[in-house]
Amino acid sequence: TNFQQQTNKILTMMHQLWQLLLLVALVDSFLPTQRIERKQYIESIQENVATRTADKTRRSSTHLKQQSRSEEDDSVDIAIVGAGIGGLCAGAIINTLYGKKVGVYESHYLPGGCAHAFDRKAASNDETFTFDSGPTILLGCSQQPFSALRQVLDAVNQPVDWIRYDGWGMIENPGKGNEDEKRWKCVLGEDIFQKGPLKEFGGPNVLEEFEELRKLTKDLIIGQSIPTMAMRPGSSALVPLLRYFPTLVKLIQQGPELTGTFEPYMDGPKFVVKDQWLRDWLDALAFSLSGLPASRTAAAAMAFVLDDMHREGAALDYPRGGLGTVIDALVRGLEQGKKWVQVESAQPC
Repeated sequence: TNFQQQTNKILTMMHQLWQLLLLVALVDSFLPTQRIERKQYIESIQENVATRTADKTRRSSTHLKQQSRSEEDDSVDIAIVGAGIGGLCAGAIINTLYGKKVGVYESHYLPGGCAHAFDRKAASNDETFTFDSGPTILLGCSQQPFSALRQVLDAVNQPVDWIRYDGWGMIENPGKGNEDEKRWKCVLGEDIFQKGPLKEFGGPNVLEEFEELRKLTKDLIIGQSIPTMAMRPGSSALVPLLRYFPTLVKLIQQGPELTGTFEPYMDGPKFVVKDQWLRDWLDALAFSLSGLPASRTAAAAMAFVLDDMHREGAALDYPRGGLGTVIDALVRGLEQGKKWVQVESAQPC
């Protein structure tokens, strides 16, 4: 039939495209890598960074350092500015999986950026306490589906010991003797939130509103079936994604909704959240993700949390020893097996 002929023609074209992409990837792998001179890079950073006096109670696990370098060390395949969690993930992957010479440059004396940890001693007994400076709510690190962070740690063979827990405490309108103060626990899992605080504090239609919102945003999380490690830049970017072709098509169909903010689902035209308590809760949840209200937070991030927090078996993860242990693991992954790979401070410490 005509339909079968058209289908066969499309399959033939896809097969030819597949062969072409493989050829491009093969050629790309043999192209010479451009070397990046880094002397001027470091010098320019040093000129713009004020000299800091390091606190005596610096975190002792991983410190950035300046090292004497030969001319051979002064050129790298990849230069990464900033030893935040993104820069460390990128450097560890590029070094471990692709064998490139990586230089990571950071103005602080500790790696991790906003996710670094630091130690402080108690004045009374000199006992040391570790504090996280950044995110503390993590999902998908102890069980599947694994988050992007867990996928990177696995790829560079740097395990982290994760502690699972089921939720966190909330205090609304805090104040001594405040009659409007509410204290409750947000427990993860299927229907627990709906039957607990949502039913207790929301209006008469809040449950239907919440479930309709989750249903409408379900398509925004379709991309989680594509592993983060399958995504990469360059001319061969499509090759690892072809095995997820049906999902990729659905992602493309989402268009700007996938990369936009959650505003169309808070204030229309996609959906309007009318219940005031639910709006306040979504804003609080968004703040823990982005530091912004829900309407200005990425729609995909909000949709993922709304789905993942309320599924069967859901749990939160925390790295034993604090978030600094994750940063330490990424630094080890970046430096493993390559003596010339350094994470270094761009200023004297």
